[in-house]
Amino acid sequence: MNRDNSVTGSHSLALATTIGLGAIAALLVFSIVYAPAATFQASGQGLTIWWRIVFPAMLPFLVLSQILLAGGFAQGLGTLLDPFTRKALGLPGIAGWVLPLGMTAGFPAAAEATATLYKQGKISTLEAEKLAGAAHFCSPVLLIVVVGTGFLGVPGLGLLLLVVHWAAGLAAGMTLHFLTTSKQKKTTTKELKTQEQSKRASSRLKLAIRNMEEVRREDGRGFGKLLGDSVTSAVQTMMVTGGFMLIFAVVIQVISSFLPTEILAFPIAGLLEVHLGAYSATKLDLTPALQSALLGAALGWSGLCATLQVRAILGPIGIKGRYFLINRMLHGIYAYIFTLLLWKPLTLLTGVLPVNKEIERSGVLTKSIEAILPNWNQVMAIFEWQVWLLGLLVGLFLLLGLFWRRHMDT
Repeated sequence: MNRDNSVTGSHSLALATTIGLGAIAALLVFSIVYAPAATFQASGQGLTIWWRIVFPAMLPFLVLSQILLAGGFAQGLGTLLDPFTRKALGLPGIAGWVLPLGMTAGFPAAAEATATLYKQGKISTLEAEKLAGAAHFCSPVLLIVVVGTGFLGVPGLGLLLLVVHWAAGLAAGMTLHFLTTSKQKKTTTKELKTQEQSKRASSRLKLAIRNMEEVRREDGRGFGKLLGDSVTSAVQTMMVTGGFMLIFAVVIQVISSFLPTEILAFPIAGLLEVHLGAYSATKLDLTPALQSALLGAALGWSGLCATLQVRAILGPIGIKGRYFLINRMLHGIYAYIFTLLLWKPLTLLTGVLPVNKEIERSGVLTKSIEAILPNWNQVMAIFEWQVWLLGLLVGLFLLLGLFWRRHMDT
């Protein structure tokens, strides 16, 4: 009986997916026939966002992540951090690498790293699903350079949104951990082996080095082959990301053309694609606090486009998306609440006083999104800052893990 119900549920899900994809395809065809000029403009807008923001900001991190994962660095770091991340976040120690990667490179870099670890057999299906959701963040380039500086004309507000975005994402991951702790945890043979090694090892550092050597030996590729494979995988991921962004830009353009006001256009754009959703939110005539809260919610949810990008990476290897969707909703809710609660103290502390009228007078909101977006030189200027930020976040997780082991681990 249960098997019949499971088969029926699978058929229903497949049918719903087929209908949804068919509806999107029909909408795209209708868009091209009904308004070819607007469709071309929207696709160009999506391509511009991808080329000038996403591609240069994420490609180097995807290549770097693949090299470090194959070389065992991330797994060695995970060995040191496992006691801390298990108890604090309910995630394997490898989260000490994947979380900082997601926080600095943005999606879907964390999903790509999670898929690699799952293929290597280092994490279970459930751990991969939860890790991909907890490490799913928007890039600092988007929040500080694009939203804060470009869309709003207030760089300090972009930094404020970034702090709230990170805090809300970590809170969402911890909440999901507490909601799922009642489930019985299954221990794999590899985990038992690791635990036995941990007990016999004279120190966790030696175990970390041993695990790094094991991963590197199992991979077996030379540096040239590894670099070539990493670049190929990263470019393929970027192409998939760009394709999703282009399609959703067209869909948003068509739907928005039938809506009379920006207030109605924002929920559609925010629900579907984060870059265009953030741009739509900055055009709303609201108080700075409420506008920033809506921005935080849209950035935390990150759009259906980002969800499908992650599914394109995780779905083919058998990782489901239920916990990922729950994490996205929690992230958006927490970001909205945190922004409203922390608005006054953070603005007073940082001196950020955004005023919509002043921004409007400066002409920022009257420009097209292409004119506001940063160029390649501006994006690459902060690339070095992103690398340093990644290193600082990894170091912070390592310090927290060592502190936990010395003072709190029993």
